[in-house]
Amino acid sequence: MLSGALAGYAVTSVLKGAIIGGIAGVIPDLDEPRSKFGRMLPFVSISLNRLVGHRTFTHSLLFAGIAGLFLWPFIGQPHALAVTLGILAHVAGDLLTGKVQVLYPNPMRIGISVSRFGFLVMDRLVRISLIVIIVAWIFTG
Repeated sequence: MLSGALAGYAVTSVLKGAIIGGIAGVIPDLDEPRSKFGRMLPFVSISLNRLVGHRTFTHSLLFAGIAGLFLWPFIGQPHALAVTLGILAHVAGDLLTGKVQVLYPNPMRIGISVSRFGFLVMDRLVRISLIVIIVAWIFTG
């Protein structure tokens, strides 16, 4: 969510863009029934997971592009771009902690495979770094 919020704010320069990007940043995990978003929409999440699996379609460039293009007429270009970049920020984070089918439907998975401990370390480092960036951004203008 933090990386999506930062991406959304970067392209819109407004709080609304940060909120949209932050929400978009959790959408890719809709394909994982145990995720926060997946638990909120279990029917969609379970169905999506059974259909395509985790870190496939919803973690792809295709999905990010479709989401942005679909929402553009309803929320406008800057906010649709915040959605696209929020999703891509999530995908970029997942590339640091595992394999992702970012070129879906191409079955090739790319990313860095890490142990559970490596995942926890990377997750904490990225979170702390994003919080520092956001706080610095708030206080510098």
